[in-house]
Amino acid sequence: MNRIIKLAAYLSVFVLWFSCGTNQESITTISNSENQWPMSGGPNGSWKVETNLDVPTKWSVRTGENIKWKKTLEEGGQSGIAVWNDKLFLTINPPIDTPKYSEVLELYAIAETNYESLFNQVEEVLKAKNDRQYLKLKKALKEPETQWKNFLKNHKHYQSVSELEKPTVKANLMRKQPIGKAYIKHFKKYSTYVHEQSEALKTVNSEFEKVKKLKRGGASAKDIVLLCLDANNGKELWRKTVKGEISSDYNYGFSDATTPCPITDGKHVWAINASGGMACFTMNGDMVWERTWMPSTGRPFNKQFDSIMFDDLILNVEPPAADDNSRIKEWNYLHAFNKHTGERVWVTKEALTHYNTPIVGETFDGKPAVMIGRGGPHEVPERPVGLTLISLEKENQGNAIWNWEPTETNKISGWGALSTQHWDANKVSWFLAGDDHVTVDSKTGQQIDKKQLNIVDQYVFNVETGKYELKKDVKLIHHQNQRHCNIMASNNLFYMVRYKPFMAKHNTETGKNEQIELPHDIDNDGNFIWGQPQKNDGLNSQGQLHTGDPRTRGDGFQKCFLGSPTMINNYIYFTNALGTVYVLDSKADTFDESALIAVNDLGPKGATWSVNSLSFANGHIYHRTMKEIICIGD
Repeated sequence: MNRIIKLAAYLSVFVLWFSCGTNQESITTISNSENQWPMSGGPNGSWKVETNLDVPTKWSVRTGENIKWKKTLEEGGQSGIAVWNDKLFLTINPPIDTPKYSEVLELYAIAETNYESLFNQVEEVLKAKNDRQYLKLKKALKEPETQWKNFLKNHKHYQSVSELEKPTVKANLMRKQPIGKAYIKHFKKYSTYVHEQSEALKTVNSEFEKVKKLKRGGASAKDIVLLCLDANNGKELWRKTVKGEISSDYNYGFSDATTPCPITDGKHVWAINASGGMACFTMNGDMVWERTWMPSTGRPFNKQFDSIMFDDLILNVEPPAADDNSRIKEWNYLHAFNKHTGERVWVTKEALTHYNTPIVGETFDGKPAVMIGRGGPHEVPERPVGLTLISLEKENQGNAIWNWEPTETNKISGWGALSTQHWDANKVSWFLAGDDHVTVDSKTGQQIDKKQLNIVDQYVFNVETGKYELKKDVKLIHHQNQRHCNIMASNNLFYMVRYKPFMAKHNTETGKNEQIELPHDIDNDGNFIWGQPQKNDGLNSQGQLHTGDPRTRGDGFQKCFLGSPTMINNYIYFTNALGTVYVLDSKADTFDESALIAVNDLGPKGATWSVNSLSFANGHIYHRTMKEIICIGD
């Protein structure tokens, strides 16, 4: 009998352990959110879910494969998609009535022709007059101009970027390179002298500069638009404006005012405007409350932070309130607001960088907490660089459980704060400038280990043989191994590499690094395109160029902030900036072609852009681009 009792006890413990191991519900899970996607990271804010439902892994918007419906969006946006039963929530930038880019290009061609024609006429007059100053400046310009043209001709990066991106790259090179500085110095003297000889040329040049500005694109607004759509067909049910305080550029490659995902608990929906606003609505779109706040300025103020709800609290990243004299005005902190009233409940004493994306989770002893980080570029002021685990337990909410500071300077260690701050009950992930990775004990805040990231086994695709080849112990140099976006699965850290089409896997215990090369795109016949950087038009669904940041029009692995990967069961979904979604098996024994489950598209080749995370609810994947929202899975 004793043996039977012991066996029963053992089995009950095993069943409890097994259910805990396979069910993602935790103390941070939003009530009744099974099969829903209530906020940026899903039901428990971790970007990880486990389900018995069928999970789409293969689809194509281009061919219609496994696509239930698509809905055109009037304007771009970057928020995730919150899902509750039959309703979807997302945000876009306000539509603006500006000319289509094709019309702008026509205007530009006319203005350019008029300007160049008149400029040439003035030059001919100066030549006929044998103007000594003109001839002297023209002669002085010849050699710097030749050297500059040859420099651009042989500059690989400049030649590889899209036509829309080239003017910005050229301007940066001109500002930094001695050859560019010499050319622009002589060109300005020469051009200024020619313009001074003709009032008509000055007028035409002024008009040409206006059209040049239109050609560069861009739009901005303080407010954003919250959309509610029918999850069954994408039909718009209602839309509401969420006010902001500072005008924000549309579709900036590093987040814009629409970045935070809406939040819903099935009774209400909340939206955060990164330009300085929050609002709460009923599920039918009735306003409950709204508030505005002033974001930090003087640096890129839009943030990589994404939405978090815990119990009756909405968490947000803001500077201190105007009447708060106990915190530093120029710094950002984690604020908690009562979701029912919008009243501020608490503010952390420790600051966090606006680039940082905190993640809620459960500590080793089963208590709720949120991880925040400090450090980064553009002279972000929040200090000290490092991590803080903030308690969400009722008796200690908003207070630090521990703080960790790296020994390295911000230039090296601050990279970790640019991450989505994934952690679990045992460890926290922190990057050091692309070459090293640090693991911190999430129980104590003590550093566990530091391991290299830049010595890797690479699986590189050989186009001639049509097979992957293993290259062992490849040494990567800094920019060759910058990380894009990251997620942890057990002892493995996965991240997309920036600038190079590779996915990386780092084992935090053994230090083993593996990378697999990814195809850049898929051709019209469904074949992978290898080793050929792609481009996109940067246009919204109306054909307008409302993004003024040319980096949005790079090759998909360009410098930008991509949303967190989403993990469904053992599959991890990474989306690059061209809307190519790579599905990886986190449990693959070897990080070779067996780990690459599928490569999917979110829209037409050369006309798709996205920096979003996907959402999974009710057996469907919901994703978006600048042009449309997509429901995946029949």
